[in-house]
Amino acid sequence: IPDGLSYADAAATQIAFGTAFHMLFTRGRLAVGETVLINSVGSGIGSAAVQLAAMSGARIIGTSSGDDKLAAATKLGMHHGINYTKQDIVEEVMRITDGAGAHLTYEHVGGDLFTAGLHSLGKDGRLVTCGGHSGEVVPVDMIPLFRMQWQIIGSFTYTKGEYETVLQMVAEGKLKPLVDSEVPLEDIRKAFERMESRGHFGKIVVVP
Repeated sequence: IPDGLSYADAAATQIAFGTAFHMLFTRGRLAVGETVLINSVGSGIGSAAVQLAAMSGARIIGTSSGDDKLAAATKLGMHHGINYTKQDIVEEVMRITDGAGAHLTYEHVGGDLFTAGLHSLGKDGRLVTCGGHSGEVVPVDMIPLFRMQWQIIGSFTYTKGEYETVLQMVAEGKLKPLVDSEVPLEDIRKAFERMESRGHFGKIVVVP
């Protein structure tokens, strides 16, 4: 851990930024000027992806179930927010992009958000995914998949080099780990209750 970096910030960096870096750049091949749709921007890896995508010069569209989380993500560099409890994701993405769709969808939720993220892509679009807690089995219509030449890309964790890169970027102040709260180990039930309430923004850190 670099000098001056707290244990809590280091803990909030590892999975969040390591995974997001691997997904966006190594697997998703996000390029300067591209439009990226990031699902669930209030989560640890979602908020990390917003920061990394903003640094890369991408146009960022984010989704969340809460307007407060969208507002927080806007401060991190998100350009357009979609509250999927009130708005249709695909319709909004197409409206924002004038019908062109996103170049890349950053997906880690599964279920309906996976499907919406896939259909928010433009031609030759890419969807990179690393999770499916809201639905591990999703329907895929093969017709638009091959007609639009979409790519579905799996992503799993990160490399040692990628982790060292994001850790150094945090130490230099280029990235900011988002610690929603620190909870003592004896109160770990409260950490799980806060996670289940979906009220957190960033990582919940358990302190032994």
